[in-house]
Amino acid sequence: MLRRAESINKVLKRTITNLGLDRKIREFDAVRLFAEVVGEKIAQKAQAVKIDRGTLTVRVASSAWRQELNYTKAEMIDKINAALGDNIVTDIYFT
Repeated sequence: MLRRAESINKVLKRTITNLGLDRKIREFDAVRLFAEVVGEKIAQKAQAVKIDRGTLTVRVASSAWRQELNYTKAEMIDKINAALGDNIVTDIYFT
């Protein structure tokens, strides 16, 4: 039984890779993990909404928060990519 489950897992992984969906799934994970990675305080004021070609779009509560978050952008990118185990996020656009 376990052997069959492993083969199904391998088939699914191969299919996802062949369809080019593996990167899309990791991009979705970047959006999903944003709040967890940046912490509760920031997550209350900023929400990841989408990612396109490596740029994560984050909606922020105010221009003051946008300015503050720009100072920590590189650190956020590093933390998100570390959580993903890959360089998926190359930039963050605060809106």
